Amino acid sequence: MHIREATPADSAVLARLNTHVQDVHLAQRPEHFTATDPTATSEWFGRRLEEPGAHAWIAEVDERAVGYVLALRRQSQGNPFTRARTWFEIDQLAVDPAVRRRGIGRALLRAALAHAREEGLPVEATSWAFNDRTHALFASLGLTPKVIRFEQRWSLRD
Repeated sequence: MHIREATPADSAVLARLNTHVQDVHLAQRPEHFTATDPTATSEWFGRRLEEPGAHAWIAEVDERAVGYVLALRRQSQGNPFTRARTWFEIDQLAVDPAVRRRGIGRALLRAALAHAREEGLPVEATSWAFNDRTHALFASLGLTPKVIRFEQRWSLRD
């Protein structure tokens, strides 16, 4: 396995790999997520990777891209309740189902965590509540829950 930093030229590869995670999200929360549009997703990744502070890493096995992680440098201004802060956010992680359980997700996250450490930034990661495997992976790498968001869903007919 080889991990390399992605560039905007990798946007179509990232879009292809994104379908693996987007399809799961769509199946779990169809009221929230949309079906993948490869062209729009590729354009989105291309624009995102041109932004300062946006980084992605791609995992390759036998020269074939099989996973990626997208991480973003975030900043919030202070207010009367919180301090101003900067952090590195793990925003997306996807691994082709055909090669899961081989340490690819872990290697991708380690690349992002190493970058954050080099930048001297704390790390946060987001994940949907239904994604237990990702939560376990995060925990195994020393990430702990920070905020838990609750919701109440009902239809307009209720």
